[in-house]
Amino acid sequence: MSTKETTSRRPPKPNNDSGPTSTTPRMNNTTMTTGFSNNYSTALVGTARDKAFGVAQAARDFLTPSSFPDWTAPLSHLESLTTVMFSPLAAHPVYQSESLAKALQLMQQQQRQRPSSSSSSSSSQSGSTSELVLHGTRHAWPSSSELLKAEIPESNAPLSLFQGFAATYPSLANSQPTSHKRSRNRRKKHGGSSSSVADGETGRSLTQKIADREQKIKESNKLQKQKSSTANEINQINMQIEELVNKRKTLESKWAKLEAKEQQLLLTIETLNGSIVAVEEEGSRADSDAASSRTGLQDEADSEDEMIYERGTCYKTLEGHADDILVVDFNHPKGILVSSSMDGTVRAWDLHRNRCLGSLEGHTSLVRCMQLDNGTLLTGSDDGSIKQWNLTAISPVPTPSSASSAATSQVSSGRSSPELSGEDTNNMLPVLNDCCIGNLEGHQAEVTALHSDQTMAVSGANDKTMKQWDLETQQCVLTLDVMWASNSAGSGSSSSGWRSMKSLDQWSLDGLSNYFEPSDFVGALQFWNFALASGTIDGKLRMWDLRTGQAHRTLPGHTGPITCLQFDEVHLVSGSTDKTIRIWDLRTGSVFDTLHFSSPVSSLQFDSGRIISSNATEHIDIYNRTSFQHSTLQGHTGPVNSVRFRDTVLASGSSDGVVKLWAL
Repeated sequence: MSTKETTSRRPPKPNNDSGPTSTTPRMNNTTMTTGFSNNYSTALVGTARDKAFGVAQAARDFLTPSSFPDWTAPLSHLESLTTVMFSPLAAHPVYQSESLAKALQLMQQQQRQRPSSSSSSSSSQSGSTSELVLHGTRHAWPSSSELLKAEIPESNAPLSLFQGFAATYPSLANSQPTSHKRSRNRRKKHGGSSSSVADGETGRSLTQKIADREQKIKESNKLQKQKSSTANEINQINMQIEELVNKRKTLESKWAKLEAKEQQLLLTIETLNGSIVAVEEEGSRADSDAASSRTGLQDEADSEDEMIYERGTCYKTLEGHADDILVVDFNHPKGILVSSSMDGTVRAWDLHRNRCLGSLEGHTSLVRCMQLDNGTLLTGSDDGSIKQWNLTAISPVPTPSSASSAATSQVSSGRSSPELSGEDTNNMLPVLNDCCIGNLEGHQAEVTALHSDQTMAVSGANDKTMKQWDLETQQCVLTLDVMWASNSAGSGSSSSGWRSMKSLDQWSLDGLSNYFEPSDFVGALQFWNFALASGTIDGKLRMWDLRTGQAHRTLPGHTGPITCLQFDEVHLVSGSTDKTIRIWDLRTGSVFDTLHFSSPVSSLQFDSGRIISSNATEHIDIYNRTSFQHSTLQGHTGPVNSVRFRDTVLASGSSDGVVKLWAL
């Protein structure tokens, strides 16, 4: 390289008069203020820079171009070095002059080591430090002022500014912590050229891993919920299995009991077959006179049965009670009739032979209500108890002589008190205590109303309650509080309404018999399946649901206590002491028809064609529901208290102490 070219590239000589601070362009105050916010730091940087430029000027004077013609490039390089070292853009600004002195010493040592004989090679080597060779062409190294004025483009490189500075100045990077060195060494070991890509991939993979972890957590929570739901279903199935197992055990126990009962019945049937064969063999050897006598009695009874009576005729009278008949019931025109009387006895009659079978003893007071179905009888008494009887277990019919004496016994003129008396002529009758098969206890007052079917019974009493009974277990399964249920249902039965029904003097004036006790709170009731109808002393009819024990309908209309009622699928017929019988339409809850009488109604029964009732007189009223006509049956000498009919036979019990059978 020629001296001329070296001189042309040399920067202009600074003016010594202007001071060391005027030779090199400096950063303006705005840039310095922007780089450093602290005023103290700005002043310190300016002082250090002035000092560095002074040192550089002294070195420039010392290294003149005449002595060192090849130092043009190193001096420009020194100028750039000082400018960059103290520039605000430097990553690590140097504020001490010791670093610059060390740099000058290093340059002097390098210059002394150059051989003097090879000036051309040294000039080319020195030019390599000040010139940039691109594609075989030498280019001048740009000055620091040009570098500082150039715009720095936005960088998309994955490496940061500090990582690039560490690669440019390894001496400064050596002061980094050991951990950074180790991490850099590891990156170099695994591929240093791809470290930036690995960092980017690591960042992206970390985000992806976090998203994957959140997804897996959601899936785990979902699996936990599914496991919990499955466990609940398993528990429910286990409970159902346990319930079915218990039910199966119960059914197996019931099956075993039925098998045992079946075996017992088979043995009983075999025994009876043997007895029948023995009796038949013995009967064939019996005395011919006894056979003829029995044949005569049977023929007499059969001839009586074959007789056809005119409608409205009283064809049979049962005498024997010593006081008023309270209630009667029978199961068949040729079956058994049961009657209860004020004399304290309950008698069973054989309607086929017109004989009294005996007396049912067990109650300690009067029996005011009863019901007979087939061979099962229920009786409700003033002692608060209900007894269940099996009339099929009655012993054979008494001999003709004893039977005739019992059946033809005359009614005594003096009437006994309602209490049981040991001095009674009825003690000659057979006592049927072996027929009692159960006792239903629970009421705290007189039982005044009763109704039953094959498996269940409902009773009403003066303790203001009605009870439902299981006839198989003889236990109370439901208790209905009439007062509480009526008031809570808002049926209109206020306390004044109940008090208005307690004026009993008017009832006495109306000619009521002793049958209508003032304390009869529940006068009548009947149920069918789960539907129950009751009539009470307030004159209201209430419809109950036995499944819930609630009264869901009230039928007000009577002005006196209810004494009797009966209902079917469409109509309900009720009788009261207000001298009326009302026919209700259950579909609408309104009165369909009203029958008026001259005295209080004591008993009634109806079917699709007629309503038969007794109204505290000697007559029995029959109302034809088709022709709307009334007819009467006359024959009793006292007020009729109870009527019951089946098929074409009507039974009536009266205060004259007799029971009459009528043909309908």
